[in-house]
Amino acid sequence: MRILFEPIAGAVGLGAITRCLALAQAAALRGHSVAFHAQPYPLLEKFPVGPRYDAVVPTRPQPLIDPQSSTFSEALSIRGLTQPDYLREAVRSELKTIEQYRPDVVVTEWQPSVPIAAHASGVPFVATLATTELSRLVGERPGPDDPFGDVDRDVLGVAREYGIDDCAAVDELLHLRSLVNIAPTVPELEPLLTGVPRTHFVGPLLFPPLELRQPDIAAHRAREKVLVYLGAGAVSVQSMVGVLGDAFPAPQYEVLVAAREQEIDGEPLPLRRGSVAIAHEPGLMAALQDCSVAVLRGSQNAVAASLMAGVPIVGLPGTRDSEPMYNMKVIEAHGCGRLLAGVPSASDVAEAAAAVMADGSAERAGLLGALLRAKGGPTEAITVIEQALGG
Repeated sequence: MRILFEPIAGAVGLGAITRCLALAQAAALRGHSVAFHAQPYPLLEKFPVGPRYDAVVPTRPQPLIDPQSSTFSEALSIRGLTQPDYLREAVRSELKTIEQYRPDVVVTEWQPSVPIAAHASGVPFVATLATTELSRLVGERPGPDDPFGDVDRDVLGVAREYGIDDCAAVDELLHLRSLVNIAPTVPELEPLLTGVPRTHFVGPLLFPPLELRQPDIAAHRAREKVLVYLGAGAVSVQSMVGVLGDAFPAPQYEVLVAAREQEIDGEPLPLRRGSVAIAHEPGLMAALQDCSVAVLRGSQNAVAASLMAGVPIVGLPGTRDSEPMYNMKVIEAHGCGRLLAGVPSASDVAEAAAAVMADGSAERAGLLGALLRAKGGPTEAITVIEQALGG
């Protein structure tokens, strides 16, 4: 089988790229030929699983000062993915790549041009699926004052140019026309996904070279270990360094911050400030060993990693960011963590961490983690695709 992977263009965080890499690696290990249609993301260059064909790079409609998005439409819009001129160029690029590589299937996360190119070429596509993409598919239609109400109009207008006229929203285009929908979770965490046709829950799609490599900072020696990973969220590492030092003082605590940044206040990473050690993207799974609590933005991969390690979570999802906000509300409902909106104070973080370390959250996180571990992850996802194509 020949599989063409297309991660979302203009990605803000790492999740979409690493999930595609995890799937590509699993496919290659099963003897399939894989390739990427993508711009030169650093992780694709660092971990080449197959050849890469150049994709069109979208132009953001404005500088990305606030990375948060309240809806799926806003998430697509702020990445520049819904502009008709970009979509037409992206579809042409995909069709050219399909003609050159001749895949049996295209696998994507979020990229709205893929269903259009798949329809035009006759090649089926597979899409990953998250609850926050279902605001239109299972929710209410946008009102007249919705600032992103034109997203469906613009994307579906290009789709109609290629003969697709049976969709009323972008999420329908991505998930009602797909061969298979891959849900990187379990029903207990995202129950609404059970209502979408051809959806398979496969558990987390973690990319081992990134998630399992050793931290590039000295080992923890304190009584309580804290892992912090805020990703590309609205609450920045820089804004939290002092807060974390006050919330988790030495010698009781040792804090490891996994940072997207290469430097803090002009100082290159790794560096240490009191009880807080900051390193450039150390592996989360290694850092979660013997960890007492994780302070996370609430992104899907990091939450899954923490649950599988049986570590309770203090979530800092910002103020309105739909994915981490949803994930952390689910975690709270399951009694595995606490959500702190906005930029919290040191006392807020300390109180939330102390609470989840003492109230049985770790045991409940471990139960959810067992459900996630019972799934086959990337290998199960590739098996599902094989079976769908065989059928």
